[in-house]
Order: sequence, then C-alpha cells, then structure tokens
Amino acid sequence: MRATTFLAMLGIVLVLGTVVVLGFTGGLGSDGLDATWTSDTGRDISSNHHAVAVGDDRVYAPISGADRTGNCALVAMNATDGSSVWNDTLPAANCTIHSVADPTVADLDGDGRLEVLAATTEREVAVFDAASGDVRTRLGLSNYGYTKPLVADLAPSPGREIVAVDVTGTAFVFASNGTELWTANLDGYVWAQPTVADFDADGSPELLVGRRTGEAVLFAGDGSVEWDETVTENGSLTWGTHGQADDDPALEAVFTTVGGDVVAVDGGTGAVEWRTSVGEFAAVHAFGDGDGDGDAEAYVTAKDGTVRALDAATGRTEWTIEIVVDQVQMMPPPNLGDLDGDGSPELLAAGNDGSVTVLDPADGDVLSTYGRDVPIFTHATLADVDDDGAQEAFVIYADGRVVRLEYEGGS
Repeated sequence: MRATTFLAMLGIVLVLGTVVVLGFTGGLGSDGLDATWTSDTGRDISSNHHAVAVGDDRVYAPISGADRTGNCALVAMNATDGSSVWNDTLPAANCTIHSVADPTVADLDGDGRLEVLAATTEREVAVFDAASGDVRTRLGLSNYGYTKPLVADLAPSPGREIVAVDVTGTAFVFASNGTELWTANLDGYVWAQPTVADFDADGSPELLVGRRTGEAVLFAGDGSVEWDETVTENGSLTWGTHGQADDDPALEAVFTTVGGDVVAVDGGTGAVEWRTSVGEFAAVHAFGDGDGDGDAEAYVTAKDGTVRALDAATGRTEWTIEIVVDQVQMMPPPNLGDLDGDGSPELLAAGNDGSVTVLDPADGDVLSTYGRDVPIFTHATLADVDDDGAQEAFVIYADGRVVRLEYEGGS
C-alpha cells in the first residue's frame, strides 16, 4: 500500500507476475482457511492497494483501474455472496491507481442509518448513503485523498466530525453537516493512516498524523498543535498503529518506515520510547495482546517476507517467521482477530505473493494458508458479518477482486 505509492512517486517501473484468476470460489485453500466467494470486480491492472470497509452485511471496495478509463469505482457488495449492490464510478479523467482511498463506514449524523465515506482523486470526500449509494454530500480537499477518512468526536463542537488528510498533507475537520471547522497544512506528503484517539490521556481525543519526512504531529481537537516531533530520519512514515503498551496513562503510537525502522512514540510527549530495524518496507497494523500474557505486541512485516511479533513496550522481538520465500515488492501488515470464534485471537498475514496465512500469535506457528497467483498490497479487513462469533477476512487483491475467507480452527 504505502510502499506502492512511494515507488510510484519515484518513477520506478515495477514488473509484476502474470495475473491468474483461480476461479470465483477459491484458490489454493488448505487446513481450514477457505474462500466462500470471490467478487467479479476484476480489472486489467495489478495495483489495487486500498483496503475494503465492512458494515451492515455490506463490503465496500475501492476499485482502481487503468488511467483515464471508466474502471475506477467504489463498489458495494453483499457480504454473504459478493454480489454487487451499487456502484459509484469515477469520471475517466480521474481514474488512476489512487482513485478511491480506503473507505470508512459510520453513522455520521446519529440517525440510525450508515454512511460510507471515501476520499477520491476528485479532490473530495464523498459521503454516500450506505444502503442506496446516493451521494449525500461532497467535501472539498486541496488534493486527492490517499488515506481513510475518519468519523470521530474530535472538535469541541457538538456531534461527531469528519477528519480527512489529503496526500499532500492538509488536514481537514468538517462538522457532520459538511461545515469546515478547521484545516492545518503539514507541508508534506502523508501516506500513513491518521488516527483519532486520546493519546495523552487528558480525557479529550487528538488527531495524530505522520509525515513522509519522518515527523509526527499531534493536534488537539481545536486544531492547535500539542507536539510536533521527529520520529525517524530513516525513510518515510508509511504505516502506523497505536495502543496501550506500558504502565503510563498515555497511549503509544507505533510507526514504520520505508527504510525499515519500527518506532514507538509516547502519545503524551511525542518522545521516542524505542526503535528497532526489521528491513526495508517495514509495515505495521495489528496491535494487541495476541499471546494472552498481559502485555501488548505490535506485529510487523518487511520486504524479506517475514512476520515479527515485537513487545510493544520495549521493541524486543518475541518471534519471527518467514511466510513468503519468493522475492516480493513489499509485505502488507497482518491483522489480529478471532477468526474461529474460540475467544482467542489469530494473526492473519496477507503476502505480496498472493498468499494469506493464519498464524498463532503466541509463537508464529502456521495454522492455515490460502493463495491466488495475484499480488496483495494491503492488509485484510476483519468483520463478523454472519454473527457466528468468528470474524471473516475480506482481502482485496491487486487485480481488484475481493475474496471472503473463513477459518475453522483445529482442522
């Protein structure tokens, strides 16, 4: 995802392997990880790299296409069978690999109906009625949106707000009715996903944004800067996550870089708590106590095909496993969730080689695998759409097809 953009902006031409579709119902499943459907949203392109969103038995997929074609769209699908529900197509003039960023699903105005929000190359955040696909409003940005817009109670005004940061680093905060409340120009590209949380434990949420140039900035709800600190000088900040890693009240933010750094930052001060290197194109998304020992872990990947569990308080490596042996462009970060409904989490790692692997988060043991001969550039989305207590995984491949995967533990 973030590595894809970095390489594209450097003008590097990447030759990916031949795309082979292994049918609409599978791929190479084994040991309890199986596809229940594969969508018909395939495109003649191998660069889709924005994750889907899930809500109310719908999957919302950002689909890219070749430049200046009519193939770029936000597609709503039935989560049960993958059939198309509605499709919002972008104008051909705006169609490119970044046409629709990761969408988000939320009840924006508290009326009991869900909205879907997506930033696009039309330099806007489009707000859709989730059920019908009708556009409720369009919120202007200064450039195209690369990251997922957020819905959160951030600003001092009543109700929840829409938070969006465009690719060139302008942060926008809109009221739920579309009124612009404040903006801030970070003067640099933003590829890592911004986050809203109470990072400094003062009882009010903040907005955390990581710059391409290696700094992280924490904004208060009114737009004032609480801290602005250099996180790393070893490449661009491309992925991030957060959680409670230690005994102090403040949350920790964990960032990764193109150069391979993994850096933990104190949410209250912006001070670096620990730093380690795992290899080029490090990526992180999952944060939590995966092994049940009472301490959180951050799960990271790197271009060398490995997954690592790092102690979130110290950065110490708890285990490492290589899940992709072929040379790949990058590795998406894994997800942590209860895939089999037994009350304990599993780790789901998508590989750039098209594989999806279920790992035991306690020790990295491989529990199950699935694969298509098509690259993957972003993490899966986990959601329990059938209310059976187990989360399903929704993986978007580089060709634009979405695969729903289910895991039965112990098989």
